Amino acid sequence: MTRISQLWNKFCAGAVAALALTVCVSWLSGCNTNNTPQSDQQLKDQAAKTTEQVKQGAQQAAADAKVAAANAERKVDDIAAGVKEGMKSDAKPSPSGTVDINSASASQLETLPGISESRARRIIDNRPYPSPHDLVSKGVVSEAEYSRISGKIVAE
Repeated sequence: MTRISQLWNKFCAGAVAALALTVCVSWLSGCNTNNTPQSDQQLKDQAAKTTEQVKQGAQQAAADAKVAAANAERKVDDIAAGVKEGMKSDAKPSPSGTVDINSASASQLETLPGISESRARRIIDNRPYPSPHDLVSKGVVSEAEYSRISGKIVAE
């Protein structure tokens, strides 16, 4: 079950519980122990107060669902971008074991020593590179990081 479905189910369950609570409070407010009926105004006030509490709970659940939906949408967009990139990328390590920093996928770049997922994304975002050392001049990697990977990359 997706996170959105879970949040929606939680929201619905909360709304049903709140509605049931409202009905119970309204019913109980008419059944006080000394059998003195409450005035119409007291019943209205109690119902209004309970309804406001339910409304606040529903608003919080809706806000939580919006956040979850936005996060899910971002993840789907990231996945779609990765699939699109993978479909158009013909980059493969050369027989000598080097990786072309201008066409390699994020997963191919991550095979390089010290290159994380976020660093691979930065390499991709700053393309093209006329030479491998442009990774340093563009501020994508430090000189120390470059020295670890310089023998394993090319810029074609």
